Amino acid sequence: MMRKTKLGLLIGSAMLFACDAGSISEPGPATLEEYEGDDAEAESSSSELRLRAGGAAPASWERVAKSYREYLRKRRGGNKAGQGAAASGGKGGTGGTGGVATGGKGGTGGTGGAARGGKGGTGGTGGTGGIGPGGTGGAASGGTGGSGGTVGSGVGTGDITRPVSGPAPLEAARIGGAPWKLVKNWDFGANGTVRNIGELSAEFEYRDQFGTIANGTHYGAVIVAPSSATSTATNTAGLNLPNDRQPIEDPARPYREFGTSTLKTYVRPLDPNQTTVSVSAHNAGCGSFMAKWSLPSGGDRLGHDIVWETRVRIPTPLPAYWFALWTSGNQWNGGAEMDLVEAFGAPHIFANAFHSDSVGGTNNINYSSWPDALSRVGVPEGAARDLRQWHVWTWLYREDNSYEAYYDGYRVQYGTIEWTNGGTENGTPIDMRFLFDFGWGHTSIADVNITLPASQFPMQYEIDYSRVYLR
Repeated sequence: MMRKTKLGLLIGSAMLFACDAGSISEPGPATLEEYEGDDAEAESSSSELRLRAGGAAPASWERVAKSYREYLRKRRGGNKAGQGAAASGGKGGTGGTGGVATGGKGGTGGTGGAARGGKGGTGGTGGTGGIGPGGTGGAASGGTGGSGGTVGSGVGTGDITRPVSGPAPLEAARIGGAPWKLVKNWDFGANGTVRNIGELSAEFEYRDQFGTIANGTHYGAVIVAPSSATSTATNTAGLNLPNDRQPIEDPARPYREFGTSTLKTYVRPLDPNQTTVSVSAHNAGCGSFMAKWSLPSGGDRLGHDIVWETRVRIPTPLPAYWFALWTSGNQWNGGAEMDLVEAFGAPHIFANAFHSDSVGGTNNINYSSWPDALSRVGVPEGAARDLRQWHVWTWLYREDNSYEAYYDGYRVQYGTIEWTNGGTENGTPIDMRFLFDFGWGHTSIADVNITLPASQFPMQYEIDYSRVYLR
């Protein structure tokens, strides 16, 4: 986010716009590229701030530049690679399931049989609509020579040989190439595939891949678990929590709430009697989560193209909101990581800009100014950038290690990345985790290390779906 505990953090923000009818809209600078260089580069960012502010940067923006320079100095001391257990790849299934429940034997070259039923003929192709595990070439009990079919509706197992039915990626026509197979379909809400807390907990964990609930001690809001049984965090020290234990949700004050077709997550005070909420005190809770399922690697080390597509919004942003959709692995040392979207709000900033960058790879679009970068790629100002509205972010990561990031159809980033520890060509391969940060604040960034009245909370995020495709 850039990796967080082992952070390679981007500093940036958005332009101001009117909060209420009759309030004054004023332009604000958006700044600070992710610099890997020296203080001179950070200084140039400060100079850019002054230019964008008409010759004199507001004090808050000077603090952003100062905190970023301090961060750079700390980062130069070196980052220890995050350690985690290597993910063991699941055994691939074979074939597809058949069509009708009691289908007969498929003929030579014909369509595979039933969900429980007939044996696929030699050369038969897998049918659609079944639910059982596919055999090679057709029916659940499996013939020979056929190709895998669609398993049916549901979340999916993540296995490319057992895809689930669902819509194609929104960017499929633009991307081109062979058809995609939907392997994970997290469709949130009572009418979806993830309908309640039990199903959410079956698919997601309430921590990151290193067992922390606040990106180490960097995030202001800690991840709250729905129950003691779902509290799997292993590293909660330094967060001022009672007995260093992960907070457990009070049903009367939910951090995650299902609607008909979406999941809402909240940031709110941990204690209902608080009068203030402070980033440095970590006395806010949030509804962030990470998928339990992971890919064994990415790019040429995986041997498949990947598309990750997510529809989300921030209906009620507050100053210091911290929103990110990102992927990383079980080890981290300056990458590999993809921040499909990362956005955070300095005081009095509404949600109308973001950046999209890889960490450890190449980025061909410069996000030293978030609004300028969005203008260069063609995203109109106004409602098209309003993160309070629904938007779709899509990441394409090809087998040849090239990638593209899309926002509502606009290509907002592209480059290459090696999916290894450090993002280097000869690095140790790592797995790929999918993380959803619906948080608040960061202790290393001065302008989002703030205190707010508790009366301003809760803050809300809302997610419609997230899908992973392979081919």
